[in-house]
Amino acid sequence: MSPTWQQEVEVIARLLHWRPSLFAQFFIGVAILLVPLALVVVVFLQALDKHMADTQQMVLSSYQKSEEFNEFKQLFQSLERATMQNWVLKSERLSQAVEQQWLTAETLLSEQTRSATQYSELVRWQELRATFVATRDELNASKQANAELFRPLRNQINEHGAWLHEHTKNQIAQAQQSLVNLQQSFIHWLMALVPIVLLFGGGYLWRLSRRLGYLSRVISQLGRGEWDVDIKLTGAKELRDLGQKLAWMQHQLQSLEQQKDTFLRHVTHELKTPLASMVEGCDLLHEQVVGPMNEQQQDVLALISQSTERLHVMIQNLLNYNAISARKTSSQSCQVAQLQSHIQDHFAQRLQLAQQQLHWVIPEHLETLPLDQELIQMTLVQLISNAIKFSAVGERIEIHMMQDKQGVSIEVHDRGPGVSPTEQTRLFDAFYQGQAGKKSSVAGSGLGLSIVRECVNQLGGEIGIRSASPKGSCFSLQFSSLGVGA
Repeated sequence: MSPTWQQEVEVIARLLHWRPSLFAQFFIGVAILLVPLALVVVVFLQALDKHMADTQQMVLSSYQKSEEFNEFKQLFQSLERATMQNWVLKSERLSQAVEQQWLTAETLLSEQTRSATQYSELVRWQELRATFVATRDELNASKQANAELFRPLRNQINEHGAWLHEHTKNQIAQAQQSLVNLQQSFIHWLMALVPIVLLFGGGYLWRLSRRLGYLSRVISQLGRGEWDVDIKLTGAKELRDLGQKLAWMQHQLQSLEQQKDTFLRHVTHELKTPLASMVEGCDLLHEQVVGPMNEQQQDVLALISQSTERLHVMIQNLLNYNAISARKTSSQSCQVAQLQSHIQDHFAQRLQLAQQQLHWVIPEHLETLPLDQELIQMTLVQLISNAIKFSAVGERIEIHMMQDKQGVSIEVHDRGPGVSPTEQTRLFDAFYQGQAGKKSSVAGSGLGLSIVRECVNQLGGEIGIRSASPKGSCFSLQFSSLGVGA
């Protein structure tokens, strides 16, 4: 294959794979819409120009015919007067002039008969010429003056004049009606183009809306950490470039997420080993295995043990947060009574120290929830832990559960200081702590609500927060019937 053929094949391939930009598509669409409109306008202008030319020709022809008929009529009147005068004067010269006028009138009638363009017009002029000839012959044959011989020709001329006037009037009316029909046809064509324009424009916007909707769904999936999304964004050049950059961003985010998970997994496991040694050492000191301790040493040991316990909780939260995304939900239902018992046992000591209590509002018929027991228990543990932390001594934390046709709803009400609207958007971010958390005497890791969000996402639900009355906050969990049944 020669280089010229190779270049031609490459050009054809580029043309087949060519995708215009949004800007080019817009102008191509406008051009496509303007072509039929321009054709309609051009055809209308041509038809209008032809109509005006035909009308002008018709008016000119009618004017000429009227002038020629008037000339014949005046000639006839002059001929009639001259003939009557000749009957009285008996002049040879006048007779020759009258004969010449008869010939001129006959010549004029012959020309009008030959120039007739319509059959009705030809018949009229032939009838007038026949009457003219008959009148002349009768006058030549008559030996005495008789003015009544002119009456048939006079009546025929009057009838022909009335017909010519009506004929011209009808032609003008037809021209006006033709112009009206032409205008209506143009309007009808324009009205027919309007749905085409709307259909074409609507189709273009619908295609663009579909691409943007797909893009929005992909971004939402990436925001939820669904890294297996196959990004295929087709269409205009800008959209395809955007799809390629989004796929690149997906790869980068997935890589960062894997690096983060690897880092957290290694760090937490590496911290657990020395932490276990610290806990064991604190236990030995607390049991005074290596010797008795005075009161000051026991206070220091209590502080070390408390900090060690806090560190253990933080490491466990990191492990939980890291393990949730890789965990698959179970199809088994959750026993409400068992869930309530486990949570009560988990917080028994903290509730007793804070003189608080958990108040469960659960319908009697609600025995099971179509949710993964471990994930929903982890979610409630984090939410209730926050509620205990931020509620004052002696307060009551309420947990509401309900199930209907729409799905399952769970709410946790605390009696804390509440969350400002500006903080609500970032409250579920990893390692973020609001103003109330920073002021609390019990330090946290900032992962509790992040774990809640990950668990809810795994369960296919939604989480929200609102201010409770008279004080505190309400965390609401919504699991649709489609989501929990999947």
